[in-house]
Order: sequence, then structure tokens, then C-alpha cells
Amino acid sequence: MGPGVPPGSIDRYEPRFLLWLWEKTDGALGVPVSSAGFGAWQSIPDGVVWAVVDRLRGHALIRTHGGPRREGHSEDVPQVSFEAAGVQQAHTLQVRRADPTERARYTRKAVLDWIFAQADRGPLRIEEFFDSAGIFFLGEALARGEVARAAAYLADAGLIDCDGPRFHDRVGSYVVLTQLGVDAVLTGSDVFQYVERQRERARPSGGPVFHAPVHGYVNRDLTVGGDLTIQQVLTPAELAELVAQFASALAPDTEQRAALLRSADALRLQGGDGSRVRPDQHQGPLERVRAALSGLPDTVGREMLLDAVGQTMGRLLG
Repeated sequence: MGPGVPPGSIDRYEPRFLLWLWEKTDGALGVPVSSAGFGAWQSIPDGVVWAVVDRLRGHALIRTHGGPRREGHSEDVPQVSFEAAGVQQAHTLQVRRADPTERARYTRKAVLDWIFAQADRGPLRIEEFFDSAGIFFLGEALARGEVARAAAYLADAGLIDCDGPRFHDRVGSYVVLTQLGVDAVLTGSDVFQYVERQRERARPSGGPVFHAPVHGYVNRDLTVGGDLTIQQVLTPAELAELVAQFASALAPDTEQRAALLRSADALRLQGGDGSRVRPDQHQGPLERVRAALSGLPDTVGREMLLDAVGQTMGRLLG
């Protein structure tokens, strides 16, 4: 790393560089592009551009064209092109950048870390986050709605307090970390997994028991006697089956019902009983089920299923 390169900045710029190169070359191999364009786009000096290029070249993701580097000569910022591994990595980054679950996971942590870093200031306005480095996910700026949803999630989980004038929907403009939020940052955990562990600990011991006034469904884990009773934590496949079974009763709106059924199908297809995939691979499908349920009318049955989703997440990810 060259002189004057901020510590940690290279890690931030590496994925941006690969995605920028993809856009300039359409992912083609052997198409040289001047890396000066990346420096201008990111408003960074040549020394940082060189540090990024050297790192990516060292990982065999790109190659450089032209003579050796000469310190102090900006015209020597190299032309670069993709190696095969770089094309594959850039494609993976594109998929991640477009994935709502990845974006939500990043935004929650970015907002929480930003508030923690500003702890000596007050009052802190959430709008100031848009001027921070954390506003970019893989080089793309987060939308206002994404930041608002992350703040609402953190507030609902008890990690931050939001007060004052409205920022977006029910989210206030002034934000401050709670003690639980400080603990979440210091543990270094994924925010979602930390919250699920806290919810799991808060539940009574002795196994979950849920009741809801829905009828007509019986299997080895579910009994009906006027109420539906879930006596144990469900596997992802069992949860998907339950959601699909009661989609019509819980979601009278056609579009909401279709979204709920799609989320259940995605959970079912992710890996059945969980024996063929890592537990954390269920997180995205489970979050989509939870999001679909959260948008439904507030009924006892919906709350029962939301609790069941939380139990399954806690078991798999805790």
C-alpha cells in the first residue's frame, strides 16, 4: 500500500473497482480500460488507485497493461483488463448488490456502526448518514427507504432509539444507540443473528407453544382442537408447509397471498429439512417469509406464524 493511502480504504474500493470495470467492459476478457476513470469517479488520488490495482492484480483478478509504475507520475495510472477469475468475482458482486436480503443486512450494520462511531456527538440526525462512507453498498448508494427500514428494524429490536421530527414513516430523525445496541456492535455479530439470539433468550424455557384460531390442519407436530397449537420448533420445510396451508386464510388480498406463497416456496426449495445446506443459507428465505407475513392484516394467526419464524431462525442461526 502506497504512502497516504487511508487504512482500510482498499477493502472498500476493491469491489467497486471490479463492478466499475464490468460496466466498462461488459465483463469481457482482454479489453483494456484506463484506471484513471475509476479514480475520477471515486474522487481518489492516483496512489489509492494504484493500491487497489496492485491488490486486485495480486489476487489474479485483473491484469495491467503498459510499463512499470513510476512514483509521482499520474500519467502512469495503468490500463487494466479482466482475468477470468475477476469476471466471475464481478458477476458474484452484481448478484449480491441486487439481492434485497444482502442490501438489508448491510444497511442495518452500516447504520448501527455509523451511530456507534458518532457516539460522542449529539444530537445525531439520521440524515447525516447519507454523507458517510457507509451509504454505499458495493459502490451503489442506498435509497432513503432502505435506510428508513433499517432504522425501523433497529428501533423495533431495541438497538437504537428514534425521536424527534419524522424522518420517514414512523422513524424519527434523531437517533441514539441503546446499551443493547452498543453490545451488538462490540460483539461484532451480524445484526440479524444478534437480534434473533436476544429474542430466543427472552422466550420462556421448556419449548415454544403457540395457539391461534385457525382450523383444518393436522400432522405430527400440529393439533387442532378449536385452536392451532405448535408444540415444537419447526424445520424450514415444515414452516413453509404451514405458511402455504394457511395463506388463503391469512392473506385475503390476491397479491399479498401470491407473495406469501412465493416466499414459502423459496423456503421449501432452499433445502427441505436443512440437511443439504448450511443453516445460515436459510436466513434469506426466512426473512422473505417474515416480510410477507408482516405486510398482512394483524391477526392472531399471523402473529403465531411470525413467532414460529422467529423460533426457527433462532434455532438455525443462534
